[in-house]
Amino acid sequence: MFVRTKRVHQNGKIYEYLLLVETVRDGRKVRQHTVANLGRRDLLDPERIDAMIRGLAGLAQTSLVANLQDEHEGLQEVRSLGGLPIFRRLWRELGLEEAVQAAAADTSMPLAEAAFALVAARLLAPKSKRATFREWLGTIYAPEFSSIALRHLYEAMDLLQAHKEQLEKILWNRNQELFAPEIDLVLMDTTNTYFMGPTLGTLAQFGRSKEKQYHRRLVSIGLLATRQGVPIGYEVFPGNTSDVQAFREMRRGLKTRLQIRRVIICADRGMVSDEILKELREDGIEYIVGARPSSAVEDAISYTGANWQPVDEIKIRIKPMGDDGETFIVCHNPAEAEHDRARRQEIVARLRRQVRENPSAKSLLRNSSFKSYVRLGDAKVEIDEAKIQKAARYDGKYVLRSNADLTPREVALAYRQLFRVERAFRELKGPLKLRPVYHFTDRRIRAHIMVCFLAYALEMALRQALAGKKGAIASEADYHEVMQDLGRLAVGTLVAADGRSFLQRTALQGRAHEAFAAVGMRPPERLVVPQAALVAEASQPAKTT
Repeated sequence: MFVRTKRVHQNGKIYEYLLLVETVRDGRKVRQHTVANLGRRDLLDPERIDAMIRGLAGLAQTSLVANLQDEHEGLQEVRSLGGLPIFRRLWRELGLEEAVQAAAADTSMPLAEAAFALVAARLLAPKSKRATFREWLGTIYAPEFSSIALRHLYEAMDLLQAHKEQLEKILWNRNQELFAPEIDLVLMDTTNTYFMGPTLGTLAQFGRSKEKQYHRRLVSIGLLATRQGVPIGYEVFPGNTSDVQAFREMRRGLKTRLQIRRVIICADRGMVSDEILKELREDGIEYIVGARPSSAVEDAISYTGANWQPVDEIKIRIKPMGDDGETFIVCHNPAEAEHDRARRQEIVARLRRQVRENPSAKSLLRNSSFKSYVRLGDAKVEIDEAKIQKAARYDGKYVLRSNADLTPREVALAYRQLFRVERAFRELKGPLKLRPVYHFTDRRIRAHIMVCFLAYALEMALRQALAGKKGAIASEADYHEVMQDLGRLAVGTLVAADGRSFLQRTALQGRAHEAFAAVGMRPPERLVVPQAALVAEASQPAKTT
């Protein structure tokens, strides 16, 4: 039923009449039936309309018309709803809900709900587990969380970690369905994060911190992702594990756990060695890696026997294959070349000034910025002009090594996708607050990382849905804008004049509706009774016509 405006021409003027109309079916036809003529719009008294609404509300059973101009006016016990229904839907569609419920079937504790609460909290309001229980659970509208105690959150962490491999396989299979690639390009990269407070076990170790937290113990993390940056797995290592060691372990896990038809591993130069590349070739695994400095790289940089080919904003030059089936591809980024040139000129200018002022300062040999351009002469430091000229040849250039059966263009583009893994680490350490780690036992450290990993998987699932195109991912900016608008969604109790209580949600603002449409959901009703019906409605699929 709805109000329709009818325009009538009378005495050269146009008058608007308001009709209360309902849609009825007459056989195969749908007709509109006028229930009541409310009169001319300009003659209607708003107070009489309000009185009519209040009178009819007393006869209603399941709905109430309320003044929604001020979303929170008259509302009691207002709680945030945010993106919780969205992530609940994705949790279910990914197959994670079913898997976690099965894992928790042998206990009477609400561990399945606690597990989802942990992951949802990491997405909506990342805090410590204790703060999640004490601060967040009491502010979110989620009746299904009402039986969760603090100990259930910790038990749920252990449950998720115990089923890590199973959950990774579920995510991998889901991505296979979405993208169905003929070639499975797996991106690999590592990072580390630091601890606050004391630690136990073997994971927390002093190592080479990528965040320059050298005074803190670390844990290292290796992430596996598709070329779109969708996470498919991860490994946790002691903080003193080198990238090369981590790469070897991740490759073994990838080979044994996931059923992959063909894999091309893509990794940065710090993660590989000649020994590992030999192992990959012997195992028949294709790879694309950044090349470490060597005589072969020198030859590739100096090679002029091929023309530059444009690939997006970079240029590439191919060095012919060697006996081991590898191709060296020199990549040149003009914008980066200008940046490298300006930076080197600034460093060399400072170096020349310091050498003139104090040529005996041997500390220049240890300076990370200067040591590449100096040498020790007769009891004094000298500038090596040949090294400066040699460095200029590398401006904006890097070399790739690959044995993959791909075109050079495909190799170059695949390597550039590694930034997606770096972006994933930024997201884990930033909005999802992987760091710092407050847990101190190996078991809980691994479980904390598992929760963050699953949260990132849900984020990427929503970004896939928001893109609305198979194989596409919505940008970080779009995702965070939608999440900000979803964050305004709240639910409160509205007490009617006759004493009945209703649940009222606030209006969808900005781009919040896009999230519901993307995952195929109807938003919760604006006003409902009983209270439990609100989230139940949000869990149902959208109606199709």
